[in-house]
Amino acid sequence: MLNGTLRVARFHLTLYRRTWRAGIFTGFLMPLLYLGVVGIGAGGYVEQEVEGLTFVRFLAPGLLAVVAFQTAAEETGFPLYAAIRLTNRYQRMLTAPLSLGQVLAGHLLFITIRAAVSAVVFCAVAALLGVFDSWLCLLLVPVAMLLALAAAAPLFAFTGRLTSSANLMTVSRLVVLPLSMFSGVFFPVGDLPAAVQPLVRISPLWHGVELCRGIAGEFTTGSGPAPLSLAGHLAVLVLWAAAGFALTLLVFRRHLAD
Repeated sequence: MLNGTLRVARFHLTLYRRTWRAGIFTGFLMPLLYLGVVGIGAGGYVEQEVEGLTFVRFLAPGLLAVVAFQTAAEETGFPLYAAIRLTNRYQRMLTAPLSLGQVLAGHLLFITIRAAVSAVVFCAVAALLGVFDSWLCLLLVPVAMLLALAAAAPLFAFTGRLTSSANLMTVSRLVVLPLSMFSGVFFPVGDLPAAVQPLVRISPLWHGVELCRGIAGEFTTGSGPAPLSLAGHLAVLVLWAAAGFALTLLVFRRHLAD
């Protein structure tokens, strides 16, 4: 099982070496621009602290979570649709001695690796800008990986059911972009209308933002949330990942049997 999964992940990494430039702006440079322009630039005029943090230190962990979330959304959009509907890459992989679980797990592993690399570079830049002042910021990297997995697994199931790529833009506009803006990244979710808050709080991105911000609070101010709260966010992300993977297996088995 593990050997086949690693082989699939290596294939996607090899392919990504040829295409990585296409998504570097939206997946990485844009969050860094937000950090520099909004967090440090405009944030310098925000005197009031947000949840006990300066605005830039409030913003940075959320932007790191957005990097992981958008990485997952990018990889589970058209690249995945093309692999199963246009190029039949998945079908061809299954003619090798690989199971469907290995093919899916290998692709998801590749996505978590992408999220890890982006998170490491983001932490390095944030440290150079003085936003993160401890090497403990690297503790955010495994959180970014888990968040990417928690977001990618259910999105795999959605894309696997599509028969037209037109609906991919609908997901981007109605799910990915609104969650990126309103999941507590730029301001606390408590500032949203009460009717909207439950919808945001069930999303993996909100739990990822809270987990990143809680861990960052420990090494920046020493006043992070209670461990039980962090464990709760962690458990929800694991649940999203596990349930999403199970649903994806079901969807792909039905699709590939057609």
